[in-house]
Amino acid sequence: MVILGVVVAGVLLVGILAAGAIYQYLYLPNQTLASVNGVEIKRADYWKMRKLELLNQVQQYSQIAQLTQGEQSVQYQQLAEQALAQLDSVESDPVESTTVSQMVDDQVVLQRLDTLGLSVTDADVEQTMEQFFSPQPSASPTPTLGVDPTAAAWATATAEAQVTPTPESTPEATPEATEGAGAATPSASPTAENGNEGASNGGTPEAAADATPEATPGGTPTPTPTLSPDAVQATATATFQQYKRNVLDEAGMSEADFRRLVVLPEAARQKVAYELQEKIPTRAEQVHAAHILVATEDAAKAIEEQLRQGADFAQLAKEQSADSSTAVNGGDLGWFPRGLMVKPFEDVAFSLEPGQVSAPVQTQFGWHIIKVFEKEADRPVDVSTLQTLRNQQFSKWLEEQRAAVTIRWEIPAPAPTPEPSEFVPPPDAPPTPTPTPSPTPTLPPSATPGTDEATPEPTATP
Repeated sequence: MVILGVVVAGVLLVGILAAGAIYQYLYLPNQTLASVNGVEIKRADYWKMRKLELLNQVQQYSQIAQLTQGEQSVQYQQLAEQALAQLDSVESDPVESTTVSQMVDDQVVLQRLDTLGLSVTDADVEQTMEQFFSPQPSASPTPTLGVDPTAAAWATATAEAQVTPTPESTPEATPEATEGAGAATPSASPTAENGNEGASNGGTPEAAADATPEATPGGTPTPTPTLSPDAVQATATATFQQYKRNVLDEAGMSEADFRRLVVLPEAARQKVAYELQEKIPTRAEQVHAAHILVATEDAAKAIEEQLRQGADFAQLAKEQSADSSTAVNGGDLGWFPRGLMVKPFEDVAFSLEPGQVSAPVQTQFGWHIIKVFEKEADRPVDVSTLQTLRNQQFSKWLEEQRAAVTIRWEIPAPAPTPEPSEFVPPPDAPPTPTPTPSPTPTLPPSATPGTDEATPEPTATP
């Protein structure tokens, strides 16, 4: 009986261990988290992508921590440590739905690419890989999109007008200044050692140090040498191998995985984005309009009545418009083409003739009274507006393609992106006037309050 009991207990223990191993190493990695038209997204691929995201976050936050100071630097270093701590528990933590959603979108793009008559070749994948790791800008798989020459001239004139000339000071020369005059300004480019250090934090290694400009005895750096195609390829290959050792291996991702899960979808996205953006005209019908935004229909009707009685539109906008970004300019929205504003607003604005004022118009932001100042059938689209229109095309197309495929979620689907709750004026809207500062007493250096630094945004890495 004792022997039989020991044997049974041993068999049960072995069975439990075997079942646990099967669950952990066979069932879980092959579990389907979502599918797109039957193409399944497995947990094993999710683990790789999630670890890659965390490793890239570690690098990004660490770099920002080094570029900032004080409490801000400490906060970013803590974020890097939190991302690093999550690496060990990815396989046991709850699934991050945003990561799976990104993988679903990648599948949608790859499967719907042919609806635009597009395909991704092996050469496209290689070129995208080179973009990721090249030591110098490489040719893009898609050409650069142009702008209307008149709009380009407007942008140049605006940029020049915003530059405030700074009076040049002529300090008296000192022996120390004279001695340091011949020294080159320290370069912001990392040395080879710094590049390797950054790579160890999970980021893309920097380019080889021999591409850094050399300083001449006179203190003027020489131009960065242009590498030959063979040198570019060799450096990109070496940089990728370093990235593979420091990041991909840590994420459990092979080179084939990286090409399949990251590079191929990125090449497809670039092709789709260019195809869609190229169709946006650089000249279009446009209106120059203003609006007054209020919360209720009754308030809009009251403003409409005041305008009938001769009230000034701009003054009412300054006093009553809920759109604070344009109220100070009398509600002026500048020029805008179709496709930039929400449809109910756009339909009414383009139906008006110069000088006409609309009846109250309802949108998701509230109630609008619209006045059109000017209208042109063929006007150059300004550079910032054109870029905004182009940036919208991919997300619009992707949303349409999601609706055209069958997506099955085996985990709770991520919440849809909420619509903007505040009215956003066109990029070409007149800037908000800067108030004239009132005179303030001069404080001693010890009493001068510090200034808050802007929080830098993490940059995307492969």
